[in-house]
Amino acid sequence: MNEHRTANQGVPVGEGPSIRTDGQHEAFRMGDGRWTGKPQQLDRERIAERGAQARGAGARGVFVTEHSMAAYTKAHFIQKEGQETAVFARFSSVMHGQGSPETARDPRGFAVKFYTQDGIYDIVGSHLPVSFARDAAKLSDMLHAIKLSPDMSEQMLAQYWDYMTRMPETTHMLTWLFSNDGTPANYRQMNGYGVHPFQWTNAEGKRTYIKYHWRSKQGTANFTPPEAAEMQANDFSHATRDLYAAIELGGFPQWELHVQLLKPEEKVALPFDPLDPTKIWPEDQFPLVKVGTMTLNQNPVSYFTEVERSVFAPSALVPGIDASEPSEPDCGQPRMQQAQAFDDDSEDSLQSPARGGYAAGADDFTQAGQRYRTLPEEECEWLIQNLSGELRQVPQQTQLLAVCNFFRADIQFGSRLAAGLGIDLGKHVPRS
Repeated sequence: MNEHRTANQGVPVGEGPSIRTDGQHEAFRMGDGRWTGKPQQLDRERIAERGAQARGAGARGVFVTEHSMAAYTKAHFIQKEGQETAVFARFSSVMHGQGSPETARDPRGFAVKFYTQDGIYDIVGSHLPVSFARDAAKLSDMLHAIKLSPDMSEQMLAQYWDYMTRMPETTHMLTWLFSNDGTPANYRQMNGYGVHPFQWTNAEGKRTYIKYHWRSKQGTANFTPPEAAEMQANDFSHATRDLYAAIELGGFPQWELHVQLLKPEEKVALPFDPLDPTKIWPEDQFPLVKVGTMTLNQNPVSYFTEVERSVFAPSALVPGIDASEPSEPDCGQPRMQQAQAFDDDSEDSLQSPARGGYAAGADDFTQAGQRYRTLPEEECEWLIQNLSGELRQVPQQTQLLAVCNFFRADIQFGSRLAAGLGIDLGKHVPRS
């Protein structure tokens, strides 16, 4: 086999770094495509940072179907037991940039690309089971609210919390994010969720709503704030390094894919809208059904080409899988009028729905309260500490709005947060 050096376009070139000039000491010729191609390639080896999901790691692997889903969907890759499908998975942080530490409190993106017989199918999800927003149109505004300030290039907590507290549907997600689940110890030991419901259709045209769950076979592990601080002081890239090392040493991480199934006729009987991505489906009502297992067994050869340039789209669907219709509208009611609900000088009740300005028919608090009450006491204490640590740095009016939201979720939850912030609730509850 003849081996020779070539330029980018395949033209053979000589050895060494020499370039064409107009003489021994003359300027180089711009017509020397080999030389001009090198800085051009260097410029193109980096792309603009993503607006979200900028910090990421990925790997290739295989998904093996273990239980046929033919009764629910005609999607080819999950029809037969033992069927194998190549996959690529990318894990990422949502809010923070490429140079951020992987210990930051942040939802982790959990995206899996299936290379199926019918085309590419992307499951684009998160390591937390709910979304900040009911309406996807609000997500761009939310991302702007949490991004770095233009003057000092640092996150503006006052802006972040002003936005979150005036959009009460974030309450459930914040209850997850500010628990220690918001700081997973690594990518291998975290679960994943599709978050949004999807619609499966079988060969007979029968529809079923589903939600995806990825369950780590390595178990789950989270950092407490002191543990996160210690890791951050030693290694900004610990999660990427951990994933790469595990695969390199043959400890291939695995996740089981499960789905929850909901018949369309069951939707109307529920006390919440199951198509609302700020809600979970109770597992005692909609148990997990195992589909198969994903194994990541190949590290990227080129991080830039395989991980940095990888893209995922919820619209990348295959026959038998569709997006569900949007969640129920908010009856035209404004959702941003909560500012009057908990005024510093007022005597309005924390429990008064009339002054809250919440959307008619929308319950933004019940599941947040249920989540709080399922946490062990130690985890509840961390949740309060994590929330109060940030809220101490924002204006008092924003603190009051936050306490109001969490109080509506659970009275003890809101009361403990108020105590952590030094807020006297006696000034803000009705006198008997």
